[in-house]
Amino acid sequence: MLRSKSLLFLFVAAAVCPVQAETAAGSELPSQMRNFRLEDQHGESHELYRYRESKAVVLFFAGNGCPIVRKSIANLKALRDEYRAKGVTFLSINSNPGDDRESVLKECEEYQIDFPILLDEAQVVARTLKVDRTATVLVAVPKDWRIAYRGAVDDRLDYGAQKPEASHAWLKDALEAVLAGQEVATPVTEAKGCLIDLLPEPKKLSYSKHIGPMLKEKCAGCHAEGNIGPFPMDSYEEVASRTRMVREVVMTKRMPPWHAREGTGPFRNDASLDTDELRSLVAWLDDGAPRGKGKDPLEKVLPMESAWPLGEPDIVVSMPEPVHVPADGVVEYQYIRVPYTGTEDVWLRAADVLPGDRSVMHHALIFLRYPEHLRNRQPEYEGGLDGFFAGYVPGMLPSEFPKGTAKFVPAGSEFVFQLHYSPTGKPTDDLTRLGLYLYKGQPKRALYTRAATDTDFAIPPHDPGFAANAAFTINKDTVLYSMSPHMHFRGKKFRYTAAYPDGTSEVLLDVPHYDFNWQTMYEFDKPKLLPAGTRILCDGAFDNSASNPMNPDSERWVYFGEQTFEEMFIGYLRYTYAEEGDPFDDPNGPGESREVLAGLGEPITAESLPGSVWRAGRFKLRFRPDGVLQVGRVMTGTWAIEGEQLRLDVDGETHLLRVEGDHLLSEDGPLALLDRKPAG
Repeated sequence: MLRSKSLLFLFVAAAVCPVQAETAAGSELPSQMRNFRLEDQHGESHELYRYRESKAVVLFFAGNGCPIVRKSIANLKALRDEYRAKGVTFLSINSNPGDDRESVLKECEEYQIDFPILLDEAQVVARTLKVDRTATVLVAVPKDWRIAYRGAVDDRLDYGAQKPEASHAWLKDALEAVLAGQEVATPVTEAKGCLIDLLPEPKKLSYSKHIGPMLKEKCAGCHAEGNIGPFPMDSYEEVASRTRMVREVVMTKRMPPWHAREGTGPFRNDASLDTDELRSLVAWLDDGAPRGKGKDPLEKVLPMESAWPLGEPDIVVSMPEPVHVPADGVVEYQYIRVPYTGTEDVWLRAADVLPGDRSVMHHALIFLRYPEHLRNRQPEYEGGLDGFFAGYVPGMLPSEFPKGTAKFVPAGSEFVFQLHYSPTGKPTDDLTRLGLYLYKGQPKRALYTRAATDTDFAIPPHDPGFAANAAFTINKDTVLYSMSPHMHFRGKKFRYTAAYPDGTSEVLLDVPHYDFNWQTMYEFDKPKLLPAGTRILCDGAFDNSASNPMNPDSERWVYFGEQTFEEMFIGYLRYTYAEEGDPFDDPNGPGESREVLAGLGEPITAESLPGSVWRAGRFKLRFRPDGVLQVGRVMTGTWAIEGEQLRLDVDGETHLLRVEGDHLLSEDGPLALLDRKPAG
């Protein structure tokens, strides 16, 4: 990713001299740039207004195979290199329907194009800016997003002709004027390039036949009265009164809330608009959102009859009393234990967490504590870092468990509510409830929710792309149903990759634009079979720069923590096994699934311990010579063996571990040995 103190340079690809094309000639050209978000050829997400700290924004329209564009590359690279330190950033957009991701990558490799190329597959950006020819360049000023220049880079290239040197360097002159705070002397010139093959604009769109049914399918579920949408989408009038907002949220992909990159999945709960739907909706909005004739499909969207989207639960487990959430301040995690009072073991087809006040609920995770006689088979969730029984996070819509699977609740169990609140400026009370939906009969397989987690990171101030990663090992043939990434306000992107035991790999889910407000559970259309030995690799990045509009403070270092101004990196997985098994037995569960609970191989002494790396809860402990201890990536302390104990002094606190032969033990059990290297 390019840093925010730079001048955005968008490079939009188009076809070579198509037979038919539209033209902007004679029409009123836009004077400002409107926001949009697109993904580039590498799957990275770019939102125009995130470059608001740039000195200027330059959009250059180019395309696969266009001779004038290809001959412009060297000059564009030189301009980028010259203006980068002055606030210049170079990106790319491809508006040609014939140029897909693979062909753009090939063009970039052949002509050494290293600009990110944003794919405008629905052509909504090209149409919004009324650009119909490649090699058109636009310069905008982010202060008010006015377009200061529109036209050609210079006058060196023409159709079938080329001058040794340019007589007029219009783009360079425009950049100099913008950076100097002056008006551009020549604000409009003629661009010489290939006509962009703009598809015919959708005509004769019927609200009752095309737009209304689309909105009902993609939007009205959340926007039913009583659901999480901010207004009910139950009539044409409701939509027509918000046309500007609707256009903005679909152009920036804030709505519908779906963030998986096309090409992964497919997912059965995909809420995104496809290319044709986006083109049609934007065209209808730009045409004034005509009502036309016919019945209104949205009038059939009924208010929610129950607070429970899955219907009334068979059993409701409620907190004994509300939790008071103050108007402001930091509220520590609340842990509330509620017994399951049923007298028989039960299987569940669904479990839904219903907050009493969604406005303050950051998340609610429910853990299950087994009765005493099953405590040795207790699932270890580690506060949500290794999984959970049921949960609520913003944007996660409840659904039944996959067919044939269920979750097990033994009689005598106890539910533990982990509640994280974020005050909103006014005091409130929250009474969260857990709805249980019973499974009829005996399910074929038990369903589990686990996670790959990284807690050992330190994000520097102003870093727009700090990398993070975690892994999860599959120890038995596993059927994967869904995935859900979890980060906080600085979360930027998240990807799941399956590394198979035969050496091949496959991207299972790619979220190029992570949105904390919508933590979706991405459910495969067809479950994915993962053979034993597969490793699920999660990689992603945090944006701790000022360009991130959700960043609480770009000046500070950020570490793992439970509050939203801290960070998390968790890749949740929901799965079962290819063969039926003991519902208490989860071979992929915490412990051996990620670390080898082996000893050092020789008695632990002051001489043998240095060079070893162990996991203690969320942190890695690296023992160095001379009694130096590194905890995670940033904390340091000291260690010393005192008889049968290992003393750790970190950040003013003392921790004691027990030494038993070649093992280290805490109160919670043995530490996991991660690595052993020669001391030094």
